[in-house]
Amino acid sequence: MKITWLLLRTQIINYLSINEILQSRNRKKSAVMMGIGMVAMVVFLFTYNVLTAQALVRMGEQDIIPAYMVATSSYAILFLTMLRANGILFGSRDMDLLLSLPIKPSQIVSSKFMFMYLLNFFIGFIFMAPGGIVWMGNAPQDYLLFLLYFVSIFFVPLIPMCIASFIGLLVVLASSRFKNRNLFSLLFSFAALGLIGYIGVSNMKSGIEIENLGAMLATQITGIYPLSKLFLSQTAFSQVAGPFAFIGLSVIVFYCFMKVISVKYSIFDALAKTSSRYIGNRKVKLKQQSPFLALYKKEFARFLSSYMAVLNTGLGVILLCVSSLLLIVMSPEKLGHYMNVKDMNGFLTNYAPIVIAAMISLSCPAASSLSLEGRNIWILQSSPVSVRKILDSKLAVNLTLHAVAYLLAVFALITRLRLNFLQILGLLFISIAYSIFTSVLGVVLNKKFPNYAWENEMVVVKQSLPVIAANTISMIAVALPVLLHLILSLPMIQTLWGMAIVLIIASTIMYQKACKLSFI
Repeated sequence: MKITWLLLRTQIINYLSINEILQSRNRKKSAVMMGIGMVAMVVFLFTYNVLTAQALVRMGEQDIIPAYMVATSSYAILFLTMLRANGILFGSRDMDLLLSLPIKPSQIVSSKFMFMYLLNFFIGFIFMAPGGIVWMGNAPQDYLLFLLYFVSIFFVPLIPMCIASFIGLLVVLASSRFKNRNLFSLLFSFAALGLIGYIGVSNMKSGIEIENLGAMLATQITGIYPLSKLFLSQTAFSQVAGPFAFIGLSVIVFYCFMKVISVKYSIFDALAKTSSRYIGNRKVKLKQQSPFLALYKKEFARFLSSYMAVLNTGLGVILLCVSSLLLIVMSPEKLGHYMNVKDMNGFLTNYAPIVIAAMISLSCPAASSLSLEGRNIWILQSSPVSVRKILDSKLAVNLTLHAVAYLLAVFALITRLRLNFLQILGLLFISIAYSIFTSVLGVVLNKKFPNYAWENEMVVVKQSLPVIAANTISMIAVALPVLLHLILSLPMIQTLWGMAIVLIIASTIMYQKACKLSFI
């Protein structure tokens, strides 16, 4: 057990870059800014869950709060763990070193699961603690039930973690049988995420025909996460037995899954890092190319070869492509029915540019492109190319990804909606302004706060300051014109055009300043 705790401590130190932060003044500033951003996000989620619980109380359904919080937190943990499970459990860069040490595979698996458990525990706590506080203030005083609810917070992440890890393992095993393993890993992962999302949306729409509000909410909650039914019991005995059964079942499933995984862990990890089962003997012809084109191809190949980068930073582009394809094959009214939007035609007519901007703003590979160079950054630093060309190549990759989804979305909207000339003009140029701003902001932040000493790609792809700050600022830029329209009743189109002009000016200033520096 001592070795397991030591491995866990090492993972936490590496994940948070604690040693680098203590030794670097620039890293200290980065850590402070990231801490402020994380605190703001936690406060927002706390407030949201408190308001949700209070809404249930006003509807007279306070007894559903425990099951609702268990279901929503478990669903969030399942979805988020699927984005990071393979980066932590399988295929991490430290596995070759760990497997060469006199350490049991079960100890390695335990430490990695405990690390993933800590990350997911905070997610569960943010969802369940505020809801529980509201529930305690509006439910009959039963201290045993209150105690069981808060104790169950520690066990909620276990089963969603096992399910997400099992799906990740299936992706590893299935994709290892194909020539292009990375491509099929991404396809299987996006298919699994899409299936989880579809199940969640379809279950939230179930039970609408039920007249009783409590029965309808119970049906939706248990549809999202069936085990939450253990918190919906009505009798005094089942109210106590349900949480006990939930805790016991969570422990048993988690223990059995860890034992099974630890037996063949080294094989699973090797499969996750296998590039291909086939070796090509083709002769490659060397071609002379411009520095920009060579850097662009290198950067694009680097991005596509990173499973974690494509899965996490390409999600917004994938969502926009899927939504556009659905709009092409079905009418806006039918799509609105599935998405629970009453006037989908009017909604898209007025908000199409901001919808496209919101989705492409979720995809910003440029925010981690420099950090992903890792310890090979010296190759770029010593290359006889200017900083401008290096930054241009990374911006071009980001804009290429946006362009694929953007062109498909524009085609779908123009062919399926009756837009006038000004609306088409706004659709074409406002989204481009957001795309340029997101890309430039990401690469500028990554240039200012790089991290080249990472051991796991997930650290720079999901948890680094440039990624968090770029996504947050981009979402604020998306939300600001909508809020000005709703609160101050400003005209939507004019507000969007004004915002687009501001973003283009800001992008130009940031880009020029970044290119003036003579080093990466």
